[in-house]
Amino acid sequence: MGNRSQGGPCEAFGSDTKVRIPFAAHTRFYYPDALVVCDGNPPNDTFQDRPSVLIEVLSPTTYRTDVGEKKDAYLTIPSVTGYLLVEQDRPRVIVYSRRGGDGVEAAVYEGMEAVIPLPAIGCDLPLVEIYDRSALSNA
Repeated sequence: MGNRSQGGPCEAFGSDTKVRIPFAAHTRFYYPDALVVCDGNPPNDTFQDRPSVLIEVLSPTTYRTDVGEKKDAYLTIPSVTGYLLVEQDRPRVIVYSRRGGDGVEAAVYEGMEAVIPLPAIGCDLPLVEIYDRSALSNA
């Protein structure tokens, strides 16, 4: 996705960038596997507050946290337009996105020919690119 965001206002980050989520009683920090930010924090900050797209690669050890706690927390961030859950064992991505007001919609993209539209960051993301260089790309 890094190449797809070049030349635009958005920047892709890897798993070493944390996201800060303020709640009324406390603040949480999470490290997504990848994220895209279009309205970034100052360069000296060690976190991002306004991600547009967040991506987690599902694994047996992180599944419950990714589809529960992290999903619920990430979708409280007003700037988030998409939360992508990428499966490891088959070409399948679940995308949670906002659809007017406080509503959240889930869409499933399956198969190497599927393409995820990400209009908020100005690109479409083919699953074949997500799974490039994985064992599934040769399957």
